[in-house]
Amino acid sequence: MPELPDLQVYSKNLMQLLKDKRLISVKVHSDKNANVDEKQLNDTLAGKKLNRVYRLGKQLYFEFAKEAILALHLMLHGKLVYSKEDKPKYTLVALQFEHGETLAITDFQKMAHITLNPAKPEAIDALDAAIPQQLPIFAQGSKKAIKTLLMDQHIIGGIGNAYADEILYEAGIAPQSVANKIPKTILLKLAKTVDQVLSHAEKKIMKDHPDIISGEVRDFMKIHANKEKTDARGKAILKEKIGGRMTYYTEDQKLFQ
Repeated sequence: MPELPDLQVYSKNLMQLLKDKRLISVKVHSDKNANVDEKQLNDTLAGKKLNRVYRLGKQLYFEFAKEAILALHLMLHGKLVYSKEDKPKYTLVALQFEHGETLAITDFQKMAHITLNPAKPEAIDALDAAIPQQLPIFAQGSKKAIKTLLMDQHIIGGIGNAYADEILYEAGIAPQSVANKIPKTILLKLAKTVDQVLSHAEKKIMKDHPDIISGEVRDFMKIHANKEKTDARGKAILKEKIGGRMTYYTEDQKLFQ
């Protein structure tokens, strides 16, 4: 599943491709993957220019003229295909722009979905400037494992399994740590680490894959799904399921319980 840094890069590249282009029509090939039918999508969006593409949490938002917004969640295997082809394989929804260009949302599992004019997310975005103030408050009021808390999309939007591991590794906190047992000073460090890890990853992906609008880039990660037995510091990489998700960490990461 693409996570926040991937989606950040997608949004910037989609802006380069689509900004100010007029949407001709929307074709829905799978009704269950949209919150409204094809007619309503076209009545609302057809003929409008795309003003911007941005990310919030794990969704991409396409903002058209007159504040008409289409939100996209790619889920686990959703992909974006930009071409002159009307219907690439596994297409669920196709946005047809002027000059014969199409942005198709594909997913062989048929899980990706779009939402017309979605409600504002309740969760705070992981890159929000208020995270340093809010993360300690969230943690001090929770008995969850800190990794589970970081990944809770109802609390903090955008952090998935892979980057939760990377963030906790950089912060030196064991993923099993009970959130409200972590001292505030450590939580403040964690909040800074969230921004550092996610921002670094975005820059790395943009540098190495400047045109990407689909797929995940993970080859630069230090701990998550690392095929080596030890990290760069020579510490053994341990694996454990937390909240049903495979977690990677080392014994150097301090456990708070």
